[in-house]
Formats: sequence, C-alpha cells, structure tokens
Amino acid sequence: MKQLQQNKSHRITQYHYYYHVNNLTSVGASDSTLSLEMFHSHFHKGASVEVTKPNTTVIYPATVLRPPSKHKNLVYLQYLTLFLPHSNSTSPQPLREYVSVSNVRPKLPLQLNSWFKVGDSVDVFSDSIHAWCPATVVDILENSNYTVSFLGSTQYAVVDHCCLRIHRKWVHGNWVPPFPQLQKEQPPEMVTKPENCRFRIKYSRRPIKELKFKKGSAVEVRDIDEGYKGAWFVATIVDLLGKDRFLVEFRDLTTDDGIHLLKEETDAQCIRPCPPEVPFEGSYKQYQEVDAWYNDAWWEGVVLQVLNSSECYVSFIHNDVLKFEISKLRPHQDWLDGKWVISSKNSSELAMKFGDVMSKAKSLSGNKLILKFRLSGDGEIAKKPRYVTSTTKNTRSQFVQHFCKGAKVEVRSDEEGYQGAWYTAVVVDFLQNGKYLVEYLTLKTDDLNEQLKEEADASDIRPYPPDINHPHHFALREKVDAWYNEGWWVGQVSSILRGFKYRVYFWHTKDELEFEHCHLRPHQEWIDGRWVLASLG
Repeated sequence: MKQLQQNKSHRITQYHYYYHVNNLTSVGASDSTLSLEMFHSHFHKGASVEVTKPNTTVIYPATVLRPPSKHKNLVYLQYLTLFLPHSNSTSPQPLREYVSVSNVRPKLPLQLNSWFKVGDSVDVFSDSIHAWCPATVVDILENSNYTVSFLGSTQYAVVDHCCLRIHRKWVHGNWVPPFPQLQKEQPPEMVTKPENCRFRIKYSRRPIKELKFKKGSAVEVRDIDEGYKGAWFVATIVDLLGKDRFLVEFRDLTTDDGIHLLKEETDAQCIRPCPPEVPFEGSYKQYQEVDAWYNDAWWEGVVLQVLNSSECYVSFIHNDVLKFEISKLRPHQDWLDGKWVISSKNSSELAMKFGDVMSKAKSLSGNKLILKFRLSGDGEIAKKPRYVTSTTKNTRSQFVQHFCKGAKVEVRSDEEGYQGAWYTAVVVDFLQNGKYLVEYLTLKTDDLNEQLKEEADASDIRPYPPDINHPHHFALREKVDAWYNEGWWVGQVSSILRGFKYRVYFWHTKDELEFEHCHLRPHQEWIDGRWVLASLG
C-alpha cells in the first residue's frame, strides 16, 4: 500500500504541475516553446513519436512510455528500430531511454506523394540504420527511383519512391512546410509493439480494383482456432499488408501486459463489416438465431428458452448454454454476397449448426449452465487474454459483489487528490481479511519492471463498465469520464470546443482541463448490481 501511495503521489504531483501553474509556458526546450496542452495531446503514454539524437539529423521512430516529469524535461520512450547490443538476436530487447523534449516530436502523418522534384528536401528511410535521414533529390531516374544527396555529407544514393517522404519540421505545434491540404489533427495512435512499417507504391497499367476494406474501417474479425468458432471480435483496419491480407487492431483485446490494444495480421476471409443495427422488437423468440456479447466478442447462438422480458437461455456452436440479459443480445445477421441478411434458418439448419436445439430446450432444468471454452493442445486457453466476470448476490439490504480471480475491474482510491479516479485492474486473489489483491493494468512499480499490485476493499472495486459507442458530441453539463494519468476521472463537460474537443470540470480537484472526444466516455454508475447511465447534470 505504501508503494502505491508513493507511485500515486508522484502522478498527482505531475497532474498539478502541468495544469495548475498558470504562468508555466515552457518546458526547457532549447529551440521552441511548447505549450502544456501540446504535451497532453502529443506525448502521452503510448503516443507514436520521432526522435533525433543530439548532434545528429537522423530521425528514429519511438513510443512514449512515460510523459515528461516534474523535475526533468525528459520523455521516457522505447525505440522501434533500436535494440540493446547484447540482447538475444532471436528476440531482441528494444532500447529504452530518457530523451530531452527538445529532441522529440509527434509522428509525421502519412502522406502519399505522387512524385518528387529535383531540389525537394526529403527524408530517406535507411535500411542499414532503420531510421529517416534528411536528404535532397538531385536526379529523377527510371522505375520510380531517385538519386539523393544526404544532408551534411558528400554521399549519394539511389533510392526507391517508397523510401522517401517530404522533409518537415515541427515548429510551435505545426508542421513546416505545411501539408498541401488542411488536415484535422488525428488522435494519438496506440502502439502495441515495435514495428518497422514500410509502405510501397506499385504502378500498373491495369486499373486498381477498389479494396474491400480500407484503412480505418470498423470491422469484425473471426478467429479460426477451434475454441473460438462462432466468435466475432470488433476491430479496426490498421494497415493493408498485401492482397487480401490486413493488420487489424482489436477494440476489446489487449496485449499480455494489458497496456496496449492487441494487433494481429489476418486474411480477408476472416473479416466482415460491422453489421448494421437492427431495431429491437421488444422480445426474442424461441429458436431465434442471435449474437451474444460475451468475453469481449459477439458469439453466434440460438435462443433455447425465453425466461422473462429481460433474460433468456442461449445455446452456442460448442453445445454450451448460458443465461443472458436481453441487452447483451442482437439478432443474428449473415454477410452474403456483400449484403447483410437477417438469419432465418429452419430447424434442420439450426440443428446442423448448434446441435439438437429442441432436445436442449426440453432438458433445461432452470439451473445456470456455464459457457466453457475449448482448450488448445497444451492445455492453455487460446492466445487472446480473457477476463472472468463477477457474480452479484442480492440481499435484502444491498447488493454484495463477489469477484472471481482474473475478473477485469476498476478500482478507486480515496487518497487526497485522487478522488473521482478509477484505475483498470485484474483481481489476483481473494484475501482472508475480506479484501482483494488486484494488479493494475496501467500502473507500474517505480522501477517499471512489473505491474503494480495492492490490497483493495470490495467497496472500492466495481466491474469493468460496458463499452458505449458515442460517435456524436457530448452535451453541455453532461457527466463523463476523462482518461488522464493512467485512469478514468469523473467530471462534467463545461464547454464544447471546435474539432470535437471539450473542457471538462472536475469537482474533486476544482480543475478544468481540455480533452479530445476520443479521451472521453459516457459516465456510468454501478448501482444495485447494474450499470446505470448518468443523466444530464
């Protein structure tokens, strides 16, 4: 507990340092004055950045591990293409170090340049040092090749079009020279692991066929592993890796450390668009095919028995049965020939997919059956992390929450300056003193070697809230949760700014900060064993 207090005290000190000192406008950068808001939007944990080494012009891609601290104007980051010299060649360890903020800038947005002219200032991606090197185009060759001369050197090189980009500087929060067309600033990109991204432009006489899925498209991805048959995970197309091959980022799955969203390569045959919302008619019918939201995915199933207006039993492809609330179901739709079709299988087709559903319905005794996942050959659950849900016991006076080991939860702290903040964690164990041992997913020990663990009272723990899609603007005075300093802070929208940005007021700290839309979520209250969406304040 003492270790957590020290850790949190350091974070809240950062909080007050960056946002409470009104006359603080610089952070010690030698070349430019950076605003505090710039730090928050560009150098937060997980942000993709570019770094220059002292006395050099070479630019290295990196990821921020820790934003600038109070006493030192340094960013703790991890390089994507630099590794420790004595690390294992089969599994090299990325280099991590503290770098002055004056040598760090946001990642340059991707731009497709149709051609380059002689005299253009460019960056050349070098395969030998895995970094961008400033250069000048001196000649245009055949087959989309160019001759370039490197800045501050007499060396020349012949490079392919895909290895070049226009050279730009980051000055006072703007790119110089500016982009040809005014572009809205995009939210910081979450990086799961070091990647050396290369983009190659191919020219062909034949017309290019329009891609089925484009970068940034919201999709659903199925897993071909036996234990996940019938499950569809929500994801976003991150990159196009070739013909019918994509890199996707899952919305609800994280890496093993629980910090970053999981990214995977997958084939087009395993991807489909997100189905359109179907108006709910008020109830589901027996033997109706549905999708059930469970363990971070939509699982194909069929309704075996409707219990009441809010619950029903659902059977799945693996012949397992589970009781669901109606709010966690949706009518099943099939993606056929590029169109969504409401499923309407007959009894024989349902039996082929889900087994003898009629016999299952008759054999239901009213007891809750647990959905079990198939194990892989080594006895381990499949590769994606899963979180066990909690159970709620209804007593006459209150709802008593019991959390299982591995349950994904949120934990609050009553420490001074931390009221109203919730931190994501996983239940490690139930202790004899009635408390739980939890492991935080976003807080680390002081040496950054492992995730922080502490004891927590059941009254300070709640289940992880369900995800709510909020594509439209938040309303004035609406109660929201704002992601800041590794946790969700409860506040209220005090003003609506241009570009999907807001100012949020926090009652507990009496502060008002600016946030982008992507860093807010609708506030929900855990009341009597149910999540209740907060009303407009």
